[in-house]
Amino acid sequence: MTVDPRVSVIIAAYRSHLTIGSCLAALAGQSLGDFEVIVVDSSPDDATSEAVRSFPAVRLERAASRLLPQAARNRGAGLARGSLFAFTDPDVYPEGGWLERLVATRRREGDIVVGALACHGRRWLDTGIHICKFSPWLPGGAPREVDMAPTAGLLVSRSTFLQLGGFPGEAFQGDAVFAWRARRRGHRLLFEPSAVARHHHLATVGSFLRERFERGRDLAELRATEWDHSRARDLLFIAVSLLPVRLARVMAMTGGRCWRAGTFATLLLTSPVVVAGHLVGLIGEGMGFGRDLSSRRRTGRGAGRPGGGSEL
Repeated sequence: MTVDPRVSVIIAAYRSHLTIGSCLAALAGQSLGDFEVIVVDSSPDDATSEAVRSFPAVRLERAASRLLPQAARNRGAGLARGSLFAFTDPDVYPEGGWLERLVATRRREGDIVVGALACHGRRWLDTGIHICKFSPWLPGGAPREVDMAPTAGLLVSRSTFLQLGGFPGEAFQGDAVFAWRARRRGHRLLFEPSAVARHHHLATVGSFLRERFERGRDLAELRATEWDHSRARDLLFIAVSLLPVRLARVMAMTGGRCWRAGTFATLLLTSPVVVAGHLVGLIGEGMGFGRDLSSRRRTGRGAGRPGGGSEL
């Protein structure tokens, strides 16, 4: 890690003491040497910060109060010295060539680069959770353009990050809004399947399903606000979110992605987890659009503008 780095790797941490040591060890083993690591920790105790201090080369920013993940990432970007920002999470373990391959893809293709996410470990529940959440970014297949860019593995230039206004700090899924805005302004999100990081899942069945419901609801409200949905479009999204046909479509898309990644057999084995996660997420989305529709009735918001931020 150098004094004047080309890349700043930024990690938002909150109660991450169980995994952040493995994350930082994986980053210390990267084949690209020209980078710094910044951890923004807003945990209520010192356990995470103590784990980070075991890595003297890592820059630790200790927040006095809880920061939502996107706000913490924005703070890390404000401290960064690199001309490129690489975002990852404290429960993600990048393989040795991860950063070098992200940078090489950006040098070759330009624009925003998204890395691949594999599952850490082989537990049945973990692999099902991983497929449900991250099937669009499973390793495998050719480099391609994608429509979303999770902050578990995202490389963007400082100039583009600032041009887009960073992440919406008040939204858990501000990375979705960041991707929507980037694409609207003509930026491509380039997926590099050889830049692999492994996600360590610690969820139980209950916590996973609660997260899927909350993320579905929040994503729907973000989408409705960001794209200024009309009442008619809210009703359309409520209908397609709750009808079985959309679940079938989502599962078909997941199956295609797993087939491309060579993990179709794993999808079949873990299908109860994957189906339950998608179903609960769609119910959350339906409720999120319903809340937006109720808000429109109360406030008398207008008809909205056409278009949408993602697929039905």
